Amino acid sequence: MTRLGEHIKLARELRGMTQAELAAKVPISQPGLQKIEAGGTTRKILEIAKALGLTAEQLSNGDVHLQKDPASQPLTGSQGNAGIRHITVWDNEDQLPHDEYIFLPAIDIKLSAGGGSLVWHVDEKGQRQAYTRRWADRMNINPDTAATMVVSGDSMEPRLLDGDSIVVDYSQNGHIIDGKVYAIALEEQLFIKRLFKEVGGGIRIVSDNDNKRIYPDKVVPPEHLHLLRIIGRVVAVSGGV
Repeated sequence: MTRLGEHIKLARELRGMTQAELAAKVPISQPGLQKIEAGGTTRKILEIAKALGLTAEQLSNGDVHLQKDPASQPLTGSQGNAGIRHITVWDNEDQLPHDEYIFLPAIDIKLSAGGGSLVWHVDEKGQRQAYTRRWADRMNINPDTAATMVVSGDSMEPRLLDGDSIVVDYSQNGHIIDGKVYAIALEEQLFIKRLFKEVGGGIRIVSDNDNKRIYPDKVVPPEHLHLLRIIGRVVAVSGGV
């Protein structure tokens, strides 16, 4: 069972709901919900969370226990666009207690005005996303060196879905840990990929999608490593499995 499946099952049971009752509220088939709780992927994270009286972030993070204090219930803020289906963006950070939440900025990717090369920076002035401090501590996320990005495309399915918000530790952009997922720029194009070190000093870039005809592995040889920039390691996912 995946963590998301565990969280859904726990939240459902805490609310005294059967699988059939929750499935009817989503709506989704009961066998479909059973598969999700057993570890399957889903694109209905928003609908399931809403049916359980939670935000998608709370469901993904496991903050699913019933609260008696109304002040601890989810606050309502302005919703992000449909592509970021699992993140609530707050109008004012003062709405949330800073001892209970951390606020992560976004990584801004754009072409430089000069030579047209890809550059990136952390947008500290833009609106930030809120995460519970308890979750951040559990995930060993340092808010001083972390920022968010949004996944585009299906090359990393089923691990990362199109529209998932990911947390990137941009301090981890030097030494590569074999098999971990990184945000990278290769020849001025942005990718979220799994990296492996090759014998001889090269880097193999791998998509999780098993359709290798569309998403073949790429090897960057040592003499071309100057074309590869590692932005940071993906350390958490909000909304996906």
